[in-house]
Amino acid sequence: MNIEETRKIVKKYFEDKVDKGNNPYMEHLEYVSFHGRNETEKIVGLLHDILEDTHLTRTDLLDMGFSSEIVDTVFLLTHFKNLSYNEYIERIIKSKNKMAMYIKKVDMEHNMDLTRLKNKTEKDIKRVNEKYKPNYLKIVKALEEENGSI
Repeated sequence: MNIEETRKIVKKYFEDKVDKGNNPYMEHLEYVSFHGRNETEKIVGLLHDILEDTHLTRTDLLDMGFSSEIVDTVFLLTHFKNLSYNEYIERIIKSKNKMAMYIKKVDMEHNMDLTRLKNKTEKDIKRVNEKYKPNYLKIVKALEEENGSI
């Protein structure tokens, strides 16, 4: 499965979805993908929310032809409702999966960009300051410990 085939699949499942700023959700997925450092990371960037936000399963992705490395990383990046956000980030860090940590870092950088919102509220600022920033710093630290740098 290559990047263009992945993009077509993702567009099919996210074509009608929008983000908190009412922007097409594909823009977020493309942003994360664009910052991938190789084709595998670019594919994971496109897919990182697909298990969380659609009815697709790991098996579906494998059946579509995605490698187990890609599917396992996307699964790791899936925030299940039974985990708090902090537990979810800890799960990614404890996995020591550098690709998952890097993609989550890029994802959170984009999520923290409040210029994407037409009308930013106190709730949005609080979400960034209390949810994303502390966990972003944990991911950055874990990547630095794994790589020596990002």
